[in-house]
Formats: sequence, C-alpha cells, structure tokens
Amino acid sequence: VEFRRGAMYMYCDSALFWDAPGAIQAYGNVRMEQGDTLFVYADELTYADTTRLAVLYANGVKKVRLINRDVTLTTDIFNYDLGIELGYYEVGGVLTDPKNRLTSYYGEYSPSTKDALFRDDVKLHSMRKNDTLDIFSEQMLYNTATHIAVLDTTSTILSKDGTIHTTDGVYNTDTQEADLYSRSLVVSKNGNTLTGDTLYYD
Repeated sequence: VEFRRGAMYMYCDSALFWDAPGAIQAYGNVRMEQGDTLFVYADELTYADTTRLAVLYANGVKKVRLINRDVTLTTDIFNYDLGIELGYYEVGGVLTDPKNRLTSYYGEYSPSTKDALFRDDVKLHSMRKNDTLDIFSEQMLYNTATHIAVLDTTSTILSKDGTIHTTDGVYNTDTQEADLYSRSLVVSKNGNTLTGDTLYYD
C-alpha cells in the first residue's frame, strides 16, 4: 500500500483508510520516506489529517527507527508532525550520530535544522575512539551537524581531564571547548578548582 501527503510517502503491507476526515491505520513493514534523506521504519502507524500527526509504533522486538543521513533515532513510540517536520518521543529513546550517542526519556529532532532537544535523564556519550567524554543533564539542546551541546540546567561534564559542573554552558564536543557562565565550576584531575562568572575552558 502506498500513501502520499505532500512530499512524504508512506508504505505498508495493509491499511485502513478513512477519506473523511482523512485518517490512516497502517500495519506491517511501515516505512515513511521524504526525499532521499529521511526514512522512518515501524510496525504500525496511525495518522490523522486534522492534526497532521503520524504516530509510529514498534512491535516489541524491533524499535521505531528514524534515519536522516548519518543520524539515527530509535524508540518504541515515535511521533512525527508533518506540519512542522518535527519528530519526538516521550517513552525513552536514543539518538546517534558519527560523534556522539544521546539517551533521554523525552527527545525531539528536526531533520531540517538538525536541532535536537532532550529532557529528563539526559546522557551524552562520545563515540570517538579514546574519548572519555560523558555529559549528564536534565535538559540539553544538541545539533547533529555542529555537535555542540547547550546546557541550561544542572549539568555535569566528565572526561579523563576533569569534571565541569554548570547550569549555563555551551560545550563543543568536536573541539572540547566550553563557554561557561553563572558560577560554573571546573575541577581538574589533580583536584585544582576554578570558579567564575564567565569561563572559557579548553
């Protein structure tokens, strides 16, 4: 079965379709495609044209997968808003790019801007060889193109070189440089500490 809504195509093995007001229930090998860069795979899907929201479900064995070039997002239930081209999960998920792996309870991702927002039990782990970077926070804005993490709540940055505690900072995971504000604290591996209203840390 094949459906199209604007530039988004959806394929499945079988479906129920209501012409008015425009709703779909899709089953089996569900696949959404937009251009040659955005793909979403699931086992079931519901879509309502009144909200332009597609909800995709996993079958308990495989996860729902969004693939956008070199970015992969996996979760059990994935919501994709076709109106604003934004996907989000509320049941825990994982986003990976070539540099980092991010996990959280809530997450959203915009394929067009590459911005991702994570909330609740957020962890960033570096995927690069010999890199010991881990970031823990309750909220993080991350861009999969620049690999920059924006931290605006209580956060801890850990590496073999030391620990950073901040509630207001920007960390570039490519260059390992940080702009830190609001009395952030840097603790080096030998125990030295540095606190300041504004810190630049390399």
